[in-house]
Amino acid sequence: MSRVEQDLQPAWLLHRRPFRNTSLIVELFMPALGRVGAVVRGGRKDSSLSPFRPLLVELKASGEMYSLRGCEPRAPAMHLQGKALYCGFYVNELLTRLLHRDDPHPDLWPLYEHTLNALQQGEMLDVVLRQFEIGLLEEMGYGIDLGHDIQGEPVRPDGYYQLNPEQGLLAASQGYPGSDLLAMLNGDWQADTRRTARQLCRALLAPHLGDRPLKSRELFRER
Repeated sequence: MSRVEQDLQPAWLLHRRPFRNTSLIVELFMPALGRVGAVVRGGRKDSSLSPFRPLLVELKASGEMYSLRGCEPRAPAMHLQGKALYCGFYVNELLTRLLHRDDPHPDLWPLYEHTLNALQQGEMLDVVLRQFEIGLLEEMGYGIDLGHDIQGEPVRPDGYYQLNPEQGLLAASQGYPGSDLLAMLNGDWQADTRRTARQLCRALLAPHLGDRPLKSRELFRER
C-alpha cells in the first residue's frame, strides 16, 4: 500500500510520547501497514489515543512518518487491570521493539487481538504471553521447530536440549527437557512446562531485543 492519504482503517495504539507543546508521536499497529509512526497535532488532549482501545484512523504521508488526520473509537476499550494490564504493556513493547516500521505482518493482527482478549478474559497470563511470543517469533522468521533438533531428529521426551537461537535445538546431556518442549508443542501447559517455556522464549527473544531492558518487565518487579 502506497504512502498516500488513506480512508479510516483499523488500528491499535502501541505507544505515545509528547512532541512539541501539544502534539504527540504515536506508534500504531495496523493490519495492512504493520507498525507505523504518526504525528498527531494537538493530540495530547485526545482521550481516545490510548493503548487497548480499538481505533479507526486516517493517515496522510508526511515525510518519514505519517500525519494522523482523523481518529475515532471502533469498539469499547479493553478492560485490562493489574497484572493483565502489565502483560498488555509487555506485548505492546515487544511489537514496538521488534517490528520495523512500515513492514506489514497481517497474520500478527489476529494474534494480537486474540492475545488482548485472552488477557481481558483472565486466562493464564504467562501462557497467553508464551503463545504470543512464539507466534510473534514465527511470524518474523525467528521461530524454531519444537518437535525436531537441528539434525532433523525428533525431540525425545527423555532427552535434553540446548538452544541455538539461529538454528534451533541441539541434543545435549542437560538443558531444556524434551518432555517440556513437546508439551509446549501440544499445548499442555503444566507447571514445569510453563517454567521451561518462559526460559526458552526469553532466550529466543534476547538476540533481537539487544541490551536495552524492556520497561514493561520493570512493572512486574515493582509490583
